[in-house]
Amino acid sequence: MQRLIKGLSLFFAVVGLIATSAVLFILITNFSAVTTFFSVLGLVNTQSLYESDTNKLINGATSGMVESLDDPYSRYLDQQTWQDLQIKLEAKFGGIGVYVLQDDEGRHIIVSPIAGTPAYEAGVKNGDIIIRINGESIMNLSQDEVVHQMRGEPGTQLLLSVYRESDGQEHEFKIIREIINVPSVEAKNLDDVPGIGYIKLNQFHVLSAQEMADSVNKLLGENKIKGLILDLRNNGGGEFESSIAIASLFLNNGNKVVSVADNYGNETVHEASGQAVDIPLVVLVNGNSASASEILAGSLQDNKRAVLVGEKTFGKGLVQTIFQLPDGGALQLTTQKYFTPNGTDINKIGITPDYIVEMSMEDKEDLQLIKAIELIKKQIF
Repeated sequence: MQRLIKGLSLFFAVVGLIATSAVLFILITNFSAVTTFFSVLGLVNTQSLYESDTNKLINGATSGMVESLDDPYSRYLDQQTWQDLQIKLEAKFGGIGVYVLQDDEGRHIIVSPIAGTPAYEAGVKNGDIIIRINGESIMNLSQDEVVHQMRGEPGTQLLLSVYRESDGQEHEFKIIREIINVPSVEAKNLDDVPGIGYIKLNQFHVLSAQEMADSVNKLLGENKIKGLILDLRNNGGGEFESSIAIASLFLNNGNKVVSVADNYGNETVHEASGQAVDIPLVVLVNGNSASASEILAGSLQDNKRAVLVGEKTFGKGLVQTIFQLPDGGALQLTTQKYFTPNGTDINKIGITPDYIVEMSMEDKEDLQLIKAIELIKKQIF
């Protein structure tokens, strides 16, 4: 027992020495910056005309530290924001039932209101630009802040003001929040084309792979489909592991899905596992297909398992890791870059479909879906 105690004492002494050395190294090599930080903190706390909160100041400094990376995907998540992200990944929350995307101009755009939800029933449309929530402008808010404001207790009212480019007018909606169970998958047979199944994958969360497997099995078993159209349009991504699992539904065991590399050059290759569904497959993509959607689309294209139809994808070829922090928040940090099976880096470039079909809000028909049906028909009829 004494040897164990001595061993533990030595271990913690060594750990303490390493930690102390690391702190001293940072202080010595960054002495000017460290002293400046504490000088500013002290001056703000003692000399500012306005009341300050040390915790808020430190949180602000932490957030600024991450922002200095000039990486739009790395961010410090305070406790509330981290909880909101967990709720999103669990796919169940109180809200109105919309996806929100922030474009390059900083505008917050409604993407694909979920059928049957309060927003959908109220008449909110895909492409509506949010301008106010409960009468307050959202101009300087982040995407997370906008989403958080729209969520709330079921039964409470949200006043949503949007600008609709198609008619050049503002629209205002009074919407009562409900519990939103967010299915990631919408599956059906195409009524006018027997034998072709259609699956719309809205996002990648913890239940998505199982939902996809259930939907595919149902379409194959009950509906006897001979070909499948997988719609990844306006899917901004989500859980990395979910994209691997869904790719495994369509790729042979051992096929490369994606490879990731960190800043030290360490590379990890992720391969498909399980039994692939062997039917003709066409994938729909557009400029809002990002991240996990691009992993899935790229793996199917490079393995020649599916053809892609639509418009060039968003181009987010980076992987973020979540590190939980002692204050209850988390650090979302870009830690890896990913490459398609052929070794292509698609970050800030996107994936070019095999068949480019451009669409606008004015189109009366879904031209991309029509092209996908045409291609499937050639393979099964």
